Amino acid sequence: MQTTEKAEGDPEKGSGYSDSDSDVTTPIATTPIATFQMEEAGAGREEWGSWLDFILSCVGYAVGLGNIWRFPYLCYENGGGAFLIPYLIMLICCGLPLFFMELSFGQFASQGALSVWNISPLFTGVGIGMMIVAGLVAIYYNVIMAWTVYYAYKSFTFPTLEWISCDNEWNTEYCFDDFLNTTRSMGRGEGQVRATEEFWTRKVHDLSETIGDFGGMNWHLLGCLALSWLVVGLCISKGVKSSGKVVYFTAIFPYVVLVILFFRGVTLPGAGKGLTFYIVPKFEDLWAIKPWRDAASQIFYSLGISYGSLITFASYNKFHNNCYRDALFVALTNCGTSIFAGLVIFSTLGFMAESSGLEVRDVVASGSGLAFIAYPEALARMPGSQFWSFLFFVMLFTLGLDTEFAMTETIITAIVDSLPPHKRKWKPLITLVICTIGFLAGIIMVTKSGLYIFTLMDWYSAGFSLMAIAATYSLVISWIYGLTNFSEDIEAMIGFQPGYYWKSSWAALSPMAMLLIIIGSFAFYTPAYYGDYVFPPAAEAAGWIMSLSSFLVIPGYMLYAVASTSKKGSLIERIKYLVKPTKEWGPLLNIHRKEAGYPELKLAGDLMIDSCHEEQQYTDHRQAVAGDLPPPYPNDEKYVEDLV
Repeated sequence: MQTTEKAEGDPEKGSGYSDSDSDVTTPIATTPIATFQMEEAGAGREEWGSWLDFILSCVGYAVGLGNIWRFPYLCYENGGGAFLIPYLIMLICCGLPLFFMELSFGQFASQGALSVWNISPLFTGVGIGMMIVAGLVAIYYNVIMAWTVYYAYKSFTFPTLEWISCDNEWNTEYCFDDFLNTTRSMGRGEGQVRATEEFWTRKVHDLSETIGDFGGMNWHLLGCLALSWLVVGLCISKGVKSSGKVVYFTAIFPYVVLVILFFRGVTLPGAGKGLTFYIVPKFEDLWAIKPWRDAASQIFYSLGISYGSLITFASYNKFHNNCYRDALFVALTNCGTSIFAGLVIFSTLGFMAESSGLEVRDVVASGSGLAFIAYPEALARMPGSQFWSFLFFVMLFTLGLDTEFAMTETIITAIVDSLPPHKRKWKPLITLVICTIGFLAGIIMVTKSGLYIFTLMDWYSAGFSLMAIAATYSLVISWIYGLTNFSEDIEAMIGFQPGYYWKSSWAALSPMAMLLIIIGSFAFYTPAYYGDYVFPPAAEAAGWIMSLSSFLVIPGYMLYAVASTSKKGSLIERIKYLVKPTKEWGPLLNIHRKEAGYPELKLAGDLMIDSCHEEQQYTDHRQAVAGDLPPPYPNDEKYVEDLV
C-alpha cells in the first residue's frame, strides 16, 4: 500500500514532506497555525467546554429531522422491517468507518474542513466541496425550521386546530376531513383533498402552479425564517462554548418528547396495525436496487458524513480524546433513534388509519408530507391536540437546530481557521455575515413557488456528491497519505491502532460500496418532482449544476493547484509535490507533535515557539499582560502582529 515517502536517515514523520509552505497553492490550505493559546491577544483556538458538550453536539447533529420523517417512510416503502437489513449493512460498510475517519481526521489536526487538507494540498477541493454541500443544506434546512415555527405557533388555535377544518377561508370546495366529517361541497367524492393538505399547500405556502411563478412573498414564513436564523446566530455567536451549552437542551429534549409520544401512541386504538405495518418484513422487496440505494443515502443523510461538520466538531476536541469510543456511541445512538422514531410514527399512523377507516399505506406520505400533513392530522385526533402538536413541532425545531449549528459552524470555522491568529476575534462578525447570507439566500424558498425550489434543493444539493466526496477522501487518506501513517496518527491520540475491519473499510470496502451506489443511482435515475408536478428541463439543469458544483470543485482545484504551484519540473513532479503533506500537517501543539513523531514547528511567521529565547519572550509577554513587567509594545495585538 502506498504511503507518504520519508527522507532517508530521518525517522521522524514530516521529514519527507514538502519543505516549503506548500508554495501556497491556496492561502486557506496553508494558513500558519498557532500552537499555543494567547487568550489576551485572541489567538487561541477554541475547545469544547467538556467531553459531554462534544458528545451531545454530535448526537444532536446526527439525530435530526431525517430520523423522524425520512427513515420511517423509507421502511414503509422498502419492505418494512426488511429495510433494516440493507440499512445495517450500509452502516457497517460505510457509516461507521467513515464516521470514525472524519472524527479522527479533524481531532488529530485540530483544523476545520479546509485547513485540514494540509495532509495533501492537491485535494483541498474536497474541503471546498464539503463547504459547498454544508452551505446549500444549511440554507434549505433552516426553511424547514421556519415551517416548524409556524406550525408551533398555529398549534394555539381553539377549539380545534386550523389544519383539520374545512371552514377556513383558504379551503376549496374539494376539502374533506375524515375527523370532523366536514366538506366545503355537498359530499365526499373523487378529487377531494384532505384539510391538512390544503392547509399545507394553500395556507402555509399558497403554492403557485409552477416553479417559475414566484407569485409574491409568504410574509408569515419570512418572519419565521428570520426568527430561525436569529436563534441559530445567537446560539453559535460565541463558538462551540456557547453552542455546546445549548445542546444540553436541544439534544436531550427530543428524546423526552419521543418517549412521551411513544407511550401516548402505543396506547391509542389501532396502534398495533401501524406497528405491524412497520415491523413485519417483506423480504421480496430486497431484490431491487432501490432499498440499497435508499439505505446508503439515509446513512449519509442521517450520520452527516461528508458535510465537514464532523471534522469541524472533532477539531475542537482535546488531542487525546477517545474518538473511537465517540464514533461508535454517536453512530449507534443515531441508528437506534431512527428505529425508535419509526415506532413512534407508525403507532400514531395506525391510530389515524383506524379512526379514518383507511389502510396505513393510504395515510403515509413521503418526506415533508409525513411531518407536515399526515402527522399533524394524527395529532389533531388526540385529546389535548393543541398540547401534543406544540410539543411535536418544538421537538422538530430543536432537532433541526442542532444540525443547523453544525452546518453553519463548518463554514465559519473554515473561514476563521484561514485567518491569522490575531484576527480570529472577528468570529462573531463572520457569524453575523454568514447567517445574514443564509437568510437572504433562503428568501426565495418562502415565496409562493418556494416549496418547488425547496424540493429541488433537497433533491440535488446533497445527493451523489456526498458519496463521491467520501470516496475521494477515504482513498486519499488510505492510499496517498497511507494507512500506516494514519493508523499511527490515531494511535498517538487514543493509544492503539484501528483494527483490520476499519483499515479494510477505508481502503476498499467503503469506496467500492459508494461507487456501486453512485452507478446504481445513475442507472435508475428519477427526475425531480413534487406531487404530480414534474420539474421542467431548466429546473432539472439548475439542480444538476447545484449537485455537480460540490464535486467538480475537486478536479477543478487540482488543475488550479498544478497550474499555480511555484514548484518547477514536469507535470508528474508537480503532482507528486502537491500530494505530499505540508510541514504544517500534524497536531496543533508542539507537545503533541513530539508524541506523534512530527518535527516541531519553528517561529517562522506562525507563532510557533521552538527555542528557549522565544519561549522566554512569550513568558515575558504574559507577565507584562498580568502587570508584572513593562509591556514590550503598547498593546497586545501589536505584539502578535509583529510575531506574525
